[in-house]
Amino acid sequence: MSVANSIKISFKGSKGSQFGKDTYVTMIPFNKLESFFKVFPEVQRKLNKPRVKSIAKYILDGIDKKRMTFLSAITVTCKDDIQYNEELSTIDVDISTIFSINDGQHRSEAIKLAIATLKGNIENSSNKNEKDRLIEKLILLENMTIPVVIFTGIDQKGEQQLFHDLNLLAGKPNKSIALNFDSSDQYNRLAKDLAKNNEQLLRLNIETEKTQIRSNNNQIMVLSTLRNMLCYIITGANKDKESKLNMETYNEFHNTLDEIINLLFEVLPEDASNREKYIIGTAATLQGIGKYLNEVIYNQNNIDWIGEIKKLGTIDWSHRSSVWEGYGGSYIPEKNKFVFTGTSAGINGVYEALKNALKKQ
Repeated sequence: MSVANSIKISFKGSKGSQFGKDTYVTMIPFNKLESFFKVFPEVQRKLNKPRVKSIAKYILDGIDKKRMTFLSAITVTCKDDIQYNEELSTIDVDISTIFSINDGQHRSEAIKLAIATLKGNIENSSNKNEKDRLIEKLILLENMTIPVVIFTGIDQKGEQQLFHDLNLLAGKPNKSIALNFDSSDQYNRLAKDLAKNNEQLLRLNIETEKTQIRSNNNQIMVLSTLRNMLCYIITGANKDKESKLNMETYNEFHNTLDEIINLLFEVLPEDASNREKYIIGTAATLQGIGKYLNEVIYNQNNIDWIGEIKKLGTIDWSHRSSVWEGYGGSYIPEKNKFVFTGTSAGINGVYEALKNALKKQ
């Protein structure tokens, strides 16, 4: 980026066209976004501050954990003149030019928040080594770039249409597909690794593209259920607030969970995925089992936790079993199934039922 005569500013980029409108693509450093980008309420939705904070955390976590992080291009419109230098491949605009954001205001605000957060941490740090480390992160962050697509010759009505087309016509992948392609969350990573390599899960088959499984489907569960089940085993809840599973502990937990899952499905009925016969193949039951495993493996003083897992093979998992009565659901004769009143009720019901049934053994 260079300033010419304090009037024009130039960005390296390329020029194209879409439906008769000139279109430009360039890269803007993070620390220059505030100088050029502006949000006009008439062509944008209201800013969602929690979403901005989540993206900012995603950016800073990417730097802290040195993992791959990706921010897609910001789309803007420019009502001022743009000159394109074919020979130098530069986009030249007046230094006072403002680009109207049509898609990416949350990304833009998150980048600014991430920078401001690091600056605040630097100011508040009294430890020289810590401050130097934070300054290195700030320099790295400020010099990162984000791709920007610039549309020209578009009026306010056109900008509103552009916002609509970019935000409302894009297809959103379902949860299982999203998890299958997401490696930023350690639980997603663990679920995918075990789904591909664990002996019992390979036998029972994990559905990685759908969010639900029909009753007559012989797959044991969807990927998102496996992810949540693993979180319950490790933490006893559906969220890991203490970050027990992280890059440092990943291999240890992977090996332990691989053993636990193999032991579990070795003692459960061989046809555990038969939903007409057993309650096992439901999200609530599997997560409830996960919560119970957390109790006997990590919370109780059980030296023989393998023996505790094997006890699950003594449970009558059929829909007609009296084990589940009084634990958040009921047997529906018309369906020949035991049905929980909700997922949370089912998780806690299975957990309590197993705890009470097996403490007698």
